[in-house]
Amino acid sequence: MPVVAGSEIVLEWHHNDASDMDNVISPSHRGPCLVYMAPMESNGVGNSWFKIYEQGFNTEKNMWCTDILRENHGKLSVKIPTQINNGEYILRTEIIALHNAKVVGKAQFYPNCAQVRVTGATSGNPELYPIDLIYNATDPGILFDKKNAGSTYIIPGPPVYPPK
Repeated sequence: MPVVAGSEIVLEWHHNDASDMDNVISPSHRGPCLVYMAPMESNGVGNSWFKIYEQGFNTEKNMWCTDILRENHGKLSVKIPTQINNGEYILRTEIIALHNAKVVGKAQFYPNCAQVRVTGATSGNPELYPIDLIYNATDPGILFDKKNAGSTYIIPGPPVYPPK
């Protein structure tokens, strides 16, 4: 999919059927949404991933990202950074459902990938991470009792690039 750096793309999540706009994810599966990118030539292996988006608990709306997704019929707008190199990328979207996350190893991960071709970028050098090592089962954003206030939630993984 061709994308222009600096533009927003709309990502969609649907439980089973993309034509069913209200069947996004179970209301019990509350948690953050994250988006990563890796240069295509890396095949996603090793230190190749950088995070471009994260949303956990929105204190203004008193909602998790997954609640907002359901409200938006599965759609989420994400800006493609300008401070990257032009070229082919793997775009990884991810939801972490926290309904059982008070037990080590019970957070549920819902990843999906797409390929994008970025043009119009200005070049950049984001810090890269291995996707298989960005989380540990005991990280505060992975091991979390959702009975705690969402405002105390710490989004897991590396920082968003570019920094704000």
